[in-house]
Amino acid sequence: MSLPQFTRLLEMIRPYLRKQSHRALVLEQRLAITLRYLTIGDQIFSIALAYHIGESTAYNVIKETCAVLIEVLAPIYFQPPTQEEWIDICNGYLKDWNFPNCVGAVDGKHFWIQAPPNSGSLYYNYKKTFSIVLMAACDHNYKFILVDVGSYGSNNDAGIYFRSEFGKALLNETLNLPRGVAKLPESEIEAPCFFVEDEVFQLIKNMMRLFRSWLG
Repeated sequence: MSLPQFTRLLEMIRPYLRKQSHRALVLEQRLAITLRYLTIGDQIFSIALAYHIGESTAYNVIKETCAVLIEVLAPIYFQPPTQEEWIDICNGYLKDWNFPNCVGAVDGKHFWIQAPPNSGSLYYNYKKTFSIVLMAACDHNYKFILVDVGSYGSNNDAGIYFRSEFGKALLNETLNLPRGVAKLPESEIEAPCFFVEDEVFQLIKNMMRLFRSWLG
């Protein structure tokens, strides 16, 4: 992150993290601690040592700053694409991957966690670990365009997807996808735009499964 980017982010979150106590860490340091944790993934204890603060202080700083970052940045960067942006993504899939009418690739990712107290088997997944699930759709440049995070690891990807906000929007046809159908390149066959998925997901309108083949 460049200094101008850091400064701009700092000014965006300043009204939400202003502290009255003279003992509180300065905002610049709190943001730096949080960004270091998010980018490096180091243990909080190591970060606390590097900044000469207590481990509990570092934990609280990171937790509070992350909540503010989500509140400030989510309305700006986590909005669903407009219809014009969906069309640009379609064109990108065709140009870069020779895959027409595709508006995104959908899949889930399990992130290991330590099971929260008294959570039972809610976070226990099929890999016999504890996790939360990130469900996302990516464009032709591998960039997230739709995100849902925090579901229980015990849930399957299809269930998580259709309970997520963007899954509901797809079912209710409120995702601003391009209307109608378009001819496939060099063909008279017409098809709507769609998300590509694996075999875990249901086949519904605007969702297509990957075709897998094995050679040998």
